[in-house]
Amino acid sequence: MKLKNGFCIGLLFSAFFIVGRTNAQLIPAPQKLIRQKGAFLLNTHTKLYTNLEGKEKILFDEYLHSLPIRLQDGNGKEDTNIIKLIISPLHATSDKEAYRLCVQPDKIEVTANTGAGLFYGFQTLLQLSHSEKHIPCMEIEDKPRFAYRGFMLDVSRHFFPKDFILKMLDILAYYKLNVFHFHLADTGGWRIEMDKFPNLTKMTAYRPAENLGEWWKMGNVFCSKEDAGAYGGFYTKEDIREIIHYATSRHITVIPEIDLPGHSRDVLCAYPDLACDKRNYLNSNELCIGKEETFRFCEKILEEIMELFPCDYIHIGGDEANRNIWNACPDCRRRMQEEQMESVVDLQNYFTNRIEKFLHAHGKTMIGWDEILDGDVSKRAVVMSWREEIDGGGEAIRRGHSVIMSPTSHCYLDYYQDKPATQPTAFGYIPLEKTYGFEPVPPTTTDSSLILGVQGNLWTEHVPTASHAEYMAFPRMLAIAEVGWTDSNKKSYPDFYKRVLQATDYLESKGFHPFRITDEEGPRPEAKKPIQHLAVGKKVTYLKPHNMDDLKGAGELTLTDGWLGDWGAYGSRWQGYYGDMDVVIDLDSVQQIHSVKASFMQVPPAGLWTPGQFEIYVSEDGESYRALYEKTCRTDDTVKYEIYQQGWQGEAQARYIRLRAMRDLSWGNIICDEIIVQ
Repeated sequence: MKLKNGFCIGLLFSAFFIVGRTNAQLIPAPQKLIRQKGAFLLNTHTKLYTNLEGKEKILFDEYLHSLPIRLQDGNGKEDTNIIKLIISPLHATSDKEAYRLCVQPDKIEVTANTGAGLFYGFQTLLQLSHSEKHIPCMEIEDKPRFAYRGFMLDVSRHFFPKDFILKMLDILAYYKLNVFHFHLADTGGWRIEMDKFPNLTKMTAYRPAENLGEWWKMGNVFCSKEDAGAYGGFYTKEDIREIIHYATSRHITVIPEIDLPGHSRDVLCAYPDLACDKRNYLNSNELCIGKEETFRFCEKILEEIMELFPCDYIHIGGDEANRNIWNACPDCRRRMQEEQMESVVDLQNYFTNRIEKFLHAHGKTMIGWDEILDGDVSKRAVVMSWREEIDGGGEAIRRGHSVIMSPTSHCYLDYYQDKPATQPTAFGYIPLEKTYGFEPVPPTTTDSSLILGVQGNLWTEHVPTASHAEYMAFPRMLAIAEVGWTDSNKKSYPDFYKRVLQATDYLESKGFHPFRITDEEGPRPEAKKPIQHLAVGKKVTYLKPHNMDDLKGAGELTLTDGWLGDWGAYGSRWQGYYGDMDVVIDLDSVQQIHSVKASFMQVPPAGLWTPGQFEIYVSEDGESYRALYEKTCRTDDTVKYEIYQQGWQGEAQARYIRLRAMRDLSWGNIICDEIIVQ
């Protein structure tokens, strides 16, 4: 092919390759790489030939024109100083994204079953050549472990311009990620032009405050674009078409999400008749399932979405609906009676099934967050698994659903990636190593073919700018890329860490703002090894239950297992309480004790607060208790993230130790990791 406006090839091709490193600085690591002697020398006379045809050739030409290179036109008969991209059946695999890359002194040849495979082989070639003109001779045979390798961006809570989306698509493709999950509608604003419902963007695409906390204090009211201080925006249909076309030329599928029936305050502001109580629509996030108008609205919206997005999938959300709203609604109660439903869980399941059938009738497959499993949804629906407490996708697999693994424990990019005190405001704690260590196939899975792949999610409650989004996404999205592509037995975190150092330099050279892993302080020092104390392994009696589904810790072993919690609240170390904590530890015998301490975490964005009142009582018989320690603490709501230790020191005898921790606020939750008795 002839490309105009000749350009020095050395400006693009550069060497990430360093002799002796396992994966030649490639991310994701290839399945098989064999080094050979010699090198291919790139120069201004290097040619390019491909046998791509039709639309695939047009799209690849467009992609090449977007790069800072120009290669001379070659033909299939030439064998000297040429790069060949050839569609030819691979004997080892029929995978559509597989490729074989062979670098010889005279030529480079990429062969693949499809254009997608050629594209990924070309991305490998780009990564192999970043600052040197000599590409070492080697042979790579490669294919992805999973077909779905995604990145989700929440553009509702904070709006990101089209140019930033295009920039992200470039880098996703470079690291062989092939799905962009576009979270377009949520409580923060409606972000896509709708012809049939113009009020969605007219009335809810802008709000009077960028900061969500300030906006919540204003009562979640929206404003018009013309109002002073208006913040927000939306994508026109032409914007969407451009984004989809740009993604398609990079073999990325764009999947839209319109979150239903919860997370719909934006919809209810524009069309209050769709609320259960239109007089109080701003106090609700949920569409009224009892009204037929709701279904007519959803179907018309989805029709417009399907007209724009050619992908096979439509994501309808389905998560975190406050079902109690429907209990108090006459229309919803009537629907439940007519359909012989026993609970509002059945009501949401009714909604989900109607929408699924509608999408299926239009040739689309529905994706939903794992709350869609709260009922008997069609096996055609794909489950996006995010909640650890429902067995990490295992339940969906047991019920025969295809699953996309995206758990909060490893894949939420809005969580802190280092010691919270050193980082901008976020939620939990997921360092790079933890993301990299994610294994998408649960150990009890009997049919791993139902696992479509993995996805990293960037929610943006606390991510207001493009540079901040880049900082939160990278390098953890590189870990997601390798988890999704590379077989688990070929992964190595020490090796990946070295490659991330090079990748971070590359990202910065392309104008990105990644977190620098060399600056990482790492996990909480106290949580790196177990501690010994008198209460380890002792029985804990809960006078008030630990009752947070997503903060169960290790159950009744949590508070005396000998492990302190890390910076993150989720997992086996921290245990949560809606309200107050009241527990008794049995030491098995009367003993001399010198201290009783407990740690509590404060994370205001997650609704976690240190206790306002802390009390310790002791007893020798379990019936008669005496007060040992009492302290009143005012909650400091200016502290964004901290771990506090409360406790007593002195001399006492006890077999039973009762610890009470009470909230200072009328709302929020308490979490504790360990009760240490010395």
